[in-house]
Amino acid sequence: MKTSSIKKHFLSLLDPARRWFTLIFLLLSIILVIASQVIGTTDNPPGIAALLGGMVSLFFAFTNPWRNATNYAIMAGVCLGLIALTFLAIMVLSALHKTEYLSEGIVMGFTGLICLPGIVAGAAGSVFWAIRKS
Repeated sequence: MKTSSIKKHFLSLLDPARRWFTLIFLLLSIILVIASQVIGTTDNPPGIAALLGGMVSLFFAFTNPWRNATNYAIMAGVCLGLIALTFLAIMVLSALHKTEYLSEGIVMGFTGLICLPGIVAGAAGSVFWAIRKS
């Protein structure tokens, strides 16, 4: 039976060589997200930074087996493209006067909690592995 590449990726997260990296990034993510909620994120730069750092750590918890700068650059590009697509959808819905279908919370959560940390993690991973390989 042939295993899928996604299954191989998730199994590689628990390899003895990478298990500690995965657990450390996952634990760091949990600690930072909880700390951001304790501190508060409403107009509070330290709380927002802790939340962003926690989400970036969550990305690294799942992408730490990647050893190629190109993979991280693609991830950053996809996240940037998703933000552009989100704003394009907002502009189209606004032009059609269908603003009742827009949810500010969902858009801000998607762009701020998924795409922005993906861009930061992608850029950081891309630079790290580009420097490390040279």
